[in-house]
Amino acid sequence: MTEFSFQTEINASPEKIWEMYANVTNRFKWEFDLEQISLEGEFVTGSSGQIKLGGQPEMTFTLTSVIPHKEFWDRTVVPDAGIAVCFGHTLTKNGDKTLIKHIAKMEKMDGELSEEDIMLLSQIFQDTPQAILAIKKVVEAE
Repeated sequence: MTEFSFQTEINASPEKIWEMYANVTNRFKWEFDLEQISLEGEFVTGSSGQIKLGGQPEMTFTLTSVIPHKEFWDRTVVPDAGIAVCFGHTLTKNGDKTLIKHIAKMEKMDGELSEEDIMLLSQIFQDTPQAILAIKKVVEAE
């Protein structure tokens, strides 16, 4: 299994940060290449939605695990690529601060991950530190 992760501390509670996720329209504040996002139903395990990032086709994502104020995972199947990208988002209370961490993993439908697959995952992940720092900036300014 190959994964990438980035974490930092934010001067805010997990409950305050959680709103950046649970209200999917807040994603425009931290996902800079986001063109469109929608969620069918509540922000709970099993819900699905649509996401469109710049230069990419519209894709369906599924919330595979949601533990309010602690973590959630989503899974997006990349059309015609035979892969799925899974992102984890965790919040760990640390005194008056919260450790925020995003994790990216790739699943291949057939066979082993290749070097090209790993490089694709690194490209997908490359703006994650910028996204987390944007969350930090927005949440700490409120």
